[in-house]
Amino acid sequence: MKNFLLSALLLSASCCPAWAESEAPKLTLAVQKVVYEAQQLMEKKDYLKAEECLKKFIKKNPKKPHYLVEFTLANALAVAGKDRDALPHYMAAANLYPGFTAAWQNMGKIYFDLKQYDEAGNCLLKAYEVNEKKEHSLLYYAAVSYIMAKKERKALPHLERLVSGEIGAPKTEWLEALLKVCMDLQIKEKAFEVIHRLLEKNGNDPRWWKILAQFHLQESDYKPAVAALTVHSYLTFLTKQDIMLLGDLYNAVGVPLSAAGYYEKALTSGNNPAIYDKLASAYIGAHRPAKAIEVLDRALEKKPTSGLWFTMGQVLYEQGNFDKAYNAFNQSARFNSKNGRAYLMTGYCALQMDKKETARSAFQKATRFPKHRKIAKELLKQVALLSKESR
Repeated sequence: MKNFLLSALLLSASCCPAWAESEAPKLTLAVQKVVYEAQQLMEKKDYLKAEECLKKFIKKNPKKPHYLVEFTLANALAVAGKDRDALPHYMAAANLYPGFTAAWQNMGKIYFDLKQYDEAGNCLLKAYEVNEKKEHSLLYYAAVSYIMAKKERKALPHLERLVSGEIGAPKTEWLEALLKVCMDLQIKEKAFEVIHRLLEKNGNDPRWWKILAQFHLQESDYKPAVAALTVHSYLTFLTKQDIMLLGDLYNAVGVPLSAAGYYEKALTSGNNPAIYDKLASAYIGAHRPAKAIEVLDRALEKKPTSGLWFTMGQVLYEQGNFDKAYNAFNQSARFNSKNGRAYLMTGYCALQMDKKETARSAFQKATRFPKHRKIAKELLKQVALLSKESR
C-alpha cells in the first residue's frame, strides 16, 4: 500500500492540468513559476530550499492561496520526512480544490503511516469518490485502512461493492479482505460464500481449504471439515498440529484406522505419550487390539506413564488376559496414586482371577476417592458375599 500511495507524492507540474480539467482553479504564471522552481529543487533533493521558496510565496500572497502551491509544499515536507507538517498543507490543497484526488490520496498515505487508520480510510475513500477514473485500488485501500482501524463495519459495504462483479472480476485480495471482515463480524453465511468463491478462483491455495475446514469445525460439522482438511493436506506440508487435528477428526467421524495413520505420522517428530495413547485408542476403535498392544509396548519402553499403562490394561482386560491386565492397572496406580479408577480396575482383574483378598485391598483403596467411593463400597459387599459362599 505504501508504495502505491508514494507514487502520488512526486507529481510533476506538467501533469497537473490533466487532472485539474475544468473544475480546477486556474494556474497563474506566478503559481506555475514557483511550483516549477520548487520541483526542480526537490529533484536535486534540496527539500529545505523547496519548502522555503513555497512558504515565502504563500506569505506574499495570503489572499490568493492556490491548491497546487499547498500540494507541492506538502509533498516537499513529506519526502523530507516531515509527515505531520505536511498534513495541514494537503488538507489546504483539498479544501481549495475538493476534486483533487492526489491531495486526498497523499493525505491518506500520511495518516496510514502515522497509524491513524480511520482518518486514512476517510481520505482514501474521498480520493476514490472524486477520482474520475474510479481507481478501484483506492476503494480497496480505504477498506483496508478501516480494517486496520478495527472499523470492519465501515469496510464491509466497500468490499461488498468491490466483489459484487459490477466493476469487473474481483481480485483475490478483495475477496480475502471481505472474508476477514465477515469472520470478524461473524457473518457466517457470507463468509462461507466468500470462501467458496476463493476456492473457485484458486482452489490450489491450501489456505482456503484450511479456513473452510475451520468454519465447518465451528459448526461441529465434522465430515465436511475432514474433507476440506484432507484436501488441504494434499496441497501443502502439514504441521504437527494439522496432522493431529486430522487424526482427531477421523476419529470423530468414525474412521479410526485413518486416524491411526495420522497419529503414526505425528509420532515421527517426537515421542509424546498422549499421541501414543490416541494411536492405541484408534487401533482399539478399529478392532485391532494386537496393533494397540504393539503401540503401547513401544510407548511404555520409551516413556511409561500412568495413562499408557491404564490403556494397556483396558486392551488386555477386553482380551480376557486378566493377569497381565492386573499388572498394567497396578503399574498405572503406581505411577499415579491419585488414579482411583486404576484401583477399581485392579480389583476387577483380581475378581476375574478369583483373588478375593487382592480384590478387597484394591477396592478399599478405591474408596478413598469420592468419585469412585460408592461403586467401590458396593464391590466390597460383593467380595464379602463371595468370600462367605466359598467357605
